[in-house]
Amino acid sequence: MTHWKFAKALDENEEFKINQMNIWNFHWHCLEKKVEVIGPYEGQIYYFKHYEITDGTRKVEFVAGEFLNSKVGIYVKDDLTDQKL
Repeated sequence: MTHWKFAKALDENEEFKINQMNIWNFHWHCLEKKVEVIGPYEGQIYYFKHYEITDGTRKVEFVAGEFLNSKVGIYVKDDLTDQKL
């Protein structure tokens, strides 16, 4: 089972890179999974979608969704051996 850890809460289109890939520069392919994550501030449970982006040679997976404060929450795999922030 994959564990996801909170990476950042950001504004839409605010640069955020995983494996040197700015997530906003790619089409987000939804993997049709909802993932339960814990909000970083209030501990609330959210169900965010699991996404994948690719530049043709590399793939990056992450979980993203909107917090109550209109920030986009980004979660990355707990084991970042193949996805460096």
